[in-house]
Amino acid sequence: MASVSMVTQATNPTFMAAVDGTLMNEEQKGAVASIRLLEAEIATTPMSGEQVKAAVAELLPPAVLFGPSLIALPYLHRDLRNWLNARGANLEQHSSHRIKLTLATALYPEAEERTIATELATEVEAAGRRPRSSSTQQESTVTAATSSTPSGGSADRAAHNVAMRFRDQAAKFSGNLGESWSEYVAEYQQVARDYEMTASQKLQYLHNLLRGDAKRFYLDRVHGTAATFAQAVDMVSAEYNSIVRQDRVKNYLSGLRLSSFVKDGTDVTAALEKTYKTISKLAPQVPRSHHGESYKVEFLRNAVVGNSWATEPLSRIATHRLTFQQLYGELEAALHLHNEARLAVMRDEVAHGAQTPEANVPGIFFAGQGRYMHRNKDIGKRFNASKGSNGVKRFDPMTVMGCFNCDDRSHSLGDCPHPINAVKAAKRRLEYYAKKRAAQPAANTILYQLCSQLDAAGVSGNDADTDVSGEDDDASSAAQNDVDIFEALVEAPDVTATDDHAATPEDPDFA
Repeated sequence: MASVSMVTQATNPTFMAAVDGTLMNEEQKGAVASIRLLEAEIATTPMSGEQVKAAVAELLPPAVLFGPSLIALPYLHRDLRNWLNARGANLEQHSSHRIKLTLATALYPEAEERTIATELATEVEAAGRRPRSSSTQQESTVTAATSSTPSGGSADRAAHNVAMRFRDQAAKFSGNLGESWSEYVAEYQQVARDYEMTASQKLQYLHNLLRGDAKRFYLDRVHGTAATFAQAVDMVSAEYNSIVRQDRVKNYLSGLRLSSFVKDGTDVTAALEKTYKTISKLAPQVPRSHHGESYKVEFLRNAVVGNSWATEPLSRIATHRLTFQQLYGELEAALHLHNEARLAVMRDEVAHGAQTPEANVPGIFFAGQGRYMHRNKDIGKRFNASKGSNGVKRFDPMTVMGCFNCDDRSHSLGDCPHPINAVKAAKRRLEYYAKKRAAQPAANTILYQLCSQLDAAGVSGNDADTDVSGEDDDASSAAQNDVDIFEALVEAPDVTATDDHAATPEDPDFA
């Protein structure tokens, strides 16, 4: 056991006797005054070196001794080390020969305080080793000795900069299930490096990173309790990465589906990328038993299984032992190829008039008919409509009206097996349209269109029997011409009839 050495005020100089108190701020004055009061107490009541160290550790905890105010006071740590050694503390010098690290490792008896002090001193030493010009160092020394705040306007600017960087609510941690605390801390650490924040400043401005329930927890449980930034981060992490929360994250990833993002209006390619990022972000938060590459692969597989473009990449998981990153790459390539194929088919349809299978054509419900039908394609096109072509026979609207020659509704006039009475048939046809189109000059329109078809097709009259007779050759010729015209009218297909259901010659109200 080390011998106890008694010290008195008479044999040692006063602590920082040469420093002008008017140049110090209140916190600096308080620290110096505390050591001097302890000095006066030692003069009346002798103390051992270990007792002196314990008293100083109690007066100056790590957050104060390595805080911005005392760090800004020149020579305080050097004088404190010399003062302690002069009073028997015999501080063991740190291997780096840094005074602050020596105080951090040798002054505090408690292991927790020693760890905190070492972390703070290391950050301070690292910040002090950054290259600066000589003029900047002189200005920093003068400012630290004469300002009334630890860093003057620079501290205010740092607080403002941090608040502005995290003013967006989306950039703050709320504790929701889809958020990873470690990612937010990493972003905050980057901001701290950008603005060269000290350890105490990082702890002081950490509340800017939180919102909602997480901020309320921080203000109630962490603020005022955590002595260091690392301790505050660990306390928040312990709260929002509990076993219950880990199980919730695992269940969420197990039930994650790509279709849930697509349903919200996201493109399939973007939805796949969002699924990949979500799994990457939340996978570290699942229970330790579910950590590993195979579980992330399983989460991604469950999210995309069922999509036709994902079948082939998923089939290679077992045979090729795909990693999480490899599986995502193959899924992305398969989706890209699927989209290219779909666009190529669409271009072929536009260029060549090719039709897609009916399964790909949305159905249309025709009101009043009680059945679904597919859209008609190539409406208005005239190819394959010429006489004698191999195309499908055009629909004859006369089939819904029955035969004008024999009044049989089972066939149309063109398919009538009986001898054609052209005059009768033409008359009945004209009477039918006159009845149905009383408000329109339908008969003239029909005659004009049918005659136009007759001229275009070069149809000639046939030798059908007629009931028309004349007294001279001129009358007979005129009657024969009428018969020919009527026969052509009967044979030519009609394109103006649009009614799906119409009255026939057998209807009782047909006049």
